[in-house]
Amino acid sequence: MPITTSFRVRYSETDAQKRAHHSHYPVWFEMGRAEYCRAKGFDYSAMEEGGIFLVVAKLECRYVGALQYDDLAEIETRLVRVGRRILEFSYRVYNANTQEVAAVGSTVLVPVDSEGRVVSLPDTVFWLLSPCEEIPASVEKD
Repeated sequence: MPITTSFRVRYSETDAQKRAHHSHYPVWFEMGRAEYCRAKGFDYSAMEEGGIFLVVAKLECRYVGALQYDDLAEIETRLVRVGRRILEFSYRVYNANTQEVAAVGSTVLVPVDSEGRVVSLPDTVFWLLSPCEEIPASVEKD
């Protein structure tokens, strides 16, 4: 089940046309991902304290609309793949009032140790997130 995170587009996140600048979407993806993990009971800080970090190995974003200054927006975040050495999330950013989609995207994250070597997710994290895996929103059947 996706987690939805609401926010308002701030003036500092816009360009000269008062539209959300493309560079902010990956930041919003991270915001959605953090809220998703928090809602599912995944304590990222505790994993970092144990010496394992998640790094973004791949990021994709397709812009299909626009958000403007002060729009109430929402990010729908899903966990679409969980493996011992990979987490993949999908995102849909849209205007909460009109439901118009502004962007869709995905990220692939891999766990690494403090030296940057790829490692396996801790068992507790793997087993906590595995039941959350679902079909990406872009390929779901109507």
